Amino acid sequence: MDSKINSETIVAHYSSKQSTITIGHGIFNFLVCLLPYSKWDVIGAIISDRVYLLHRQTIDDSLQEINACIKGYDDTEYNKSYAYAENYFNYLLHNQFSRKSLLIGIGGGVTTDFTGYLASSYMRGIDVVYVPTTLLAMVDASIGGKVAVNIEAGKNIIGHFHQPDYIIVDTGFLTTLPVEEWQCGMSEAIKHAIIGDSSSLNLFLKREVSIGNVNESLYHCVKNSVCFKANIVEQDEFEKNIRSILNYGHTVGHAIESVFHYTLSHGEAVAVGMLVESYISMKMGMPQEDFELIKELLLYYKLLPNISFSTSDIIDHMQYDKKNIKGTILFVLLEKLGKPVIGKEVPGTLITEALNYYLTMV
Repeated sequence: MDSKINSETIVAHYSSKQSTITIGHGIFNFLVCLLPYSKWDVIGAIISDRVYLLHRQTIDDSLQEINACIKGYDDTEYNKSYAYAENYFNYLLHNQFSRKSLLIGIGGGVTTDFTGYLASSYMRGIDVVYVPTTLLAMVDASIGGKVAVNIEAGKNIIGHFHQPDYIIVDTGFLTTLPVEEWQCGMSEAIKHAIIGDSSSLNLFLKREVSIGNVNESLYHCVKNSVCFKANIVEQDEFEKNIRSILNYGHTVGHAIESVFHYTLSHGEAVAVGMLVESYISMKMGMPQEDFELIKELLLYYKLLPNISFSTSDIIDHMQYDKKNIKGTILFVLLEKLGKPVIGKEVPGTLITEALNYYLTMV
């Protein structure tokens, strides 16, 4: 721990740049100490409207110290769009942002994704800092440099790889997090645990991490997840190989989101995806006890939504998945807990069977 601000720092080394991740509780109050703010000519913050409403005084005080201008953002998946971004590009131009400027995204994964897309596109790329305020954004969305916006056909179709220069992970923001947002973050943290973050898996199996409880176990879970994902991205920054394991649960999950027009949360959709893809994994050789453990975790944390859908609609939307090659739907599956495999082709009948299994159990 840093003796001055009670934090820990992880430095991720990517081919494109170095990304410094600082984790602690209450550390956003020390933003002026965490960023070399004098290196940028103009600093702007894109802030989730919901987060600003809850933490306005803290945010204003910290941003005032680094002379940052503020722009609000209604952080819905609908507004994470190519068309919606134009207003923000005009805002940057009006406020004389240059290639030496900085954008700070403060909010959940939608906000950091949208801010990253703006930063990656404006004048062919400017620096960006993330302050994730949800569990989902802390353990997943803010790490790795994938930034994107949605179009009608699907989620995250338009985007870039653009690594953040700094990420400030302040677990203090979680004290005001709604239950449904906790569940979203739990989905991604459990995903990491299932595909290889054994330290967090142990915490979940012992039920040491609980929804709404910002304690030491949660802190370690966040840190474990951050380290796990950053390590994977260091090995494969542009998702040519091993990084694809992070898409476990997402082939079905993204299709679910699209079919439901983003009315389900990302965490709920991924939880559905994890159960369905784990069922497929079991049918293709994963031990049944591993499947039962995964199902038990998802049920214990109440992550599986009670929904109904057309299996053919879900399969149709899977055609847009970025992992597909020449129209063939490819999955990340599990040989066993902690051993994911990428690029697996699955018979259509088994996909339908797995989706129907979900419908019968909820």
